[in-house]
Amino acid sequence: MEQTNPRPPRLTPEAWAAAREDFLAGAGAAVIAERYGTTERSIRRRAAMEGWRRPDFMPGPLGEAPPWMAEGRTKEEEIARDPALGEVDQAESFSRFGLLFNPSGGDLRRFAFRQAAENAAVDRPQQALAWMRLVQMVSNCNGPLESDSSAFRGIDHLRAAYLNRLTETFGELPSKPPANRPVRPEAKPAG
Repeated sequence: MEQTNPRPPRLTPEAWAAAREDFLAGAGAAVIAERYGTTERSIRRRAAMEGWRRPDFMPGPLGEAPPWMAEGRTKEEEIARDPALGEVDQAESFSRFGLLFNPSGGDLRRFAFRQAAENAAVDRPQQALAWMRLVQMVSNCNGPLESDSSAFRGIDHLRAAYLNRLTETFGELPSKPPANRPVRPEAKPAG
């Protein structure tokens, strides 16, 4: 009776080095295992133990900086040189202001999508992917976001109505309590 050995043959250090190079070059574990006569599990285990990491993105060589980045000018100098940049800056500020003070799921989704598009346009795929994940997450929970997102809570509106009524009744309210106002003594614990 012939007995088969379930264990694959051990690879030499040279074979493991070649397998590692193939792995880092982007070949799949199944392809490498078949190529070197071992199991996919062995390849994955060795990759995990030795910390083989494939970079998701290898940036190419950087070209020359565009003219607007070549010189170190301030924002004001740039806007004076090209007034259209002032409009871009104002639109960006308005967009961020809206996100801070009157947030909505739609605004956040549009802002994140715009950031993703800008990063993709300037060859930053990792940042573009991160922004697109935010777009997807906001899209998935847009119902609760739209109904829950308001700059003020219900209690804030009640406070504002109360202050308006006080102003109508007593006139202008002081911004600070008077300095000569007596301070109530703190209650002493019973006991």
